[in-house]
Amino acid sequence: MSVTPYIAGVTNKSLFLIEFQEPYTEKILRDESTPNIRSLVYSPKGNYLAYRTDKKAEIIQCADWSVAATINGNFKDMFFSPLDNYFAVWEMFMMTKENPQGKPNLHVFRSANGDKVGSFIQKHQAGWEPNWSSDEKLFAIQIGDRVLIYEDGNLERYTQQIHAEKLKCFSISPSPAPTYYLSIFTLGKAGQPSFWRIFKYPYFEINQAVVSRSSFQADKATFYWNRRGTNVFTMTQTDVDKTGGSYYGKQTLSHGDVRGNAGNVTFSKEGPIHAIAWNPGNWNEWVAVYGHAPAKGTLFNAKCEPLFEFGTGAWNAIYFPPEGNIVLLGGFGNIATGHIEVWDVRGYKKLGACSAPDTTSLQWDPRGETFITATTYPRLTVGNGYKIWHYTGALMHKRVCEEKEYLLSINWQPGTFPKSELSKTAPKGIEVAPTKPAAAYRPPGARNKPSTFTLHEHEKPHRPGQNVNAAPSKQAIKQKEKREARKARKAEERAAGDTSPLPPSTSTTSRAPFVSTGDPEKDKKIKNINKKLNDIEKLKQQKAAGKPLELNQLAKIDNEQALLQELAQLRL
Repeated sequence: MSVTPYIAGVTNKSLFLIEFQEPYTEKILRDESTPNIRSLVYSPKGNYLAYRTDKKAEIIQCADWSVAATINGNFKDMFFSPLDNYFAVWEMFMMTKENPQGKPNLHVFRSANGDKVGSFIQKHQAGWEPNWSSDEKLFAIQIGDRVLIYEDGNLERYTQQIHAEKLKCFSISPSPAPTYYLSIFTLGKAGQPSFWRIFKYPYFEINQAVVSRSSFQADKATFYWNRRGTNVFTMTQTDVDKTGGSYYGKQTLSHGDVRGNAGNVTFSKEGPIHAIAWNPGNWNEWVAVYGHAPAKGTLFNAKCEPLFEFGTGAWNAIYFPPEGNIVLLGGFGNIATGHIEVWDVRGYKKLGACSAPDTTSLQWDPRGETFITATTYPRLTVGNGYKIWHYTGALMHKRVCEEKEYLLSINWQPGTFPKSELSKTAPKGIEVAPTKPAAAYRPPGARNKPSTFTLHEHEKPHRPGQNVNAAPSKQAIKQKEKREARKARKAEERAAGDTSPLPPSTSTTSRAPFVSTGDPEKDKKIKNINKKLNDIEKLKQQKAAGKPLELNQLAKIDNEQALLQELAQLRL
């Protein structure tokens, strides 16, 4: 294997490779003589690269980029097993006059030579993927209300099964041999709850479940196991949120572990759960992005106790590199800005930030030094291309697709590679023409004035228990008042030394902004005096403009000094 990982990409014109070193030249692996390449995928260990067309799937050995196997068929999806030994494909299920029952459309092959190991009927593409245990000893597939489990690569006859009415999905934990755990989700009947459960292999009776959790608000579920397969989060969701709180349905997050502990997860901010991710380098840590915009990001331990608050931002996605020492929070999609932040999860500090608008895919390199963002087809039909970034946010390489060229997919080669200097030193980065963001509309009366409008309340990064929104101390208030008073005196001195007439709309008196004294009664009086002083200021401007004033209005102007003295006394 190379000492540097390769990037593989597919456009409508070619399949190309990029060796990760300057000048990042694209090496064409398949040109237009291999038409209609639809997608590509690396194997988890980085030993193989596969691509598919409308007529075949081809497995390539990454050691020398030679062909290991060619499998004919119009496949719509494909993936490799955890240890790279098997390759699974799915094609459309079809019934014909010759075969009215339909024929198998899910096939499993050996990656090294393309020998078929087994075939199954899987009518629907959603949830078609079989599961392997981390050591590939177990192979499991859902067929209707049953999960069939095969052992030791023999896919001719299953050895165990889980049978559950209204079974919707299942997952095998990545726990190491010889202990295996499986989780399942079953939909409840009318008036009855749905359930998710954890079983220890091969004990699959309901009363043998290690964990059993019920919910009346769950139509589907997604399982998130940690790297060691000891803890799992289950995200349940309804198809429709009857409360109107979410367009996508009501979400609930619960947790369980193989010791039988379980419970619900609650967050400190209301709103949808945008993303959760376990730290691959620390099986006791995970990150969640949640809440109404701006979303909040938090690092938790396995007990769901917060370790660090990343603050709030335009985020909806989480990406960990394999080592898990840093984490990337990003905001992508139709209404997101492409804002990206990278954080050190050991020292709790931000390492870098950048902006990658129109990003449809993002992936870390296996060393955790750089990441790639891409705009791909058919998600977006314009602006296709990719960018390579250093973890500090420096842009290292950029490639924009030519006219009538579309980027379909791009991926880093997984595997173990030696660290480079990029892990210690940030590159200079390439020059990028700055883009000026569009300014928000402001009515004519509010232009050229400081804005007091806040769209969202943002929260600063902090450790749990640290009150970032605490009121300032009395000493801090006094210091601020002194600074404002000095500014006011200087402004008055400048005004006294300038004999040129002021325009009617310009204020001739500079006053410090309101700062709470901590005494509600005093604050009320100060606000009342400030209102009177503002009225006096307007009357003085009218008088300077030549407008005749009433006697009571002139009396208000004469009372200005008394009000100022009273205000000064209240602020002591």
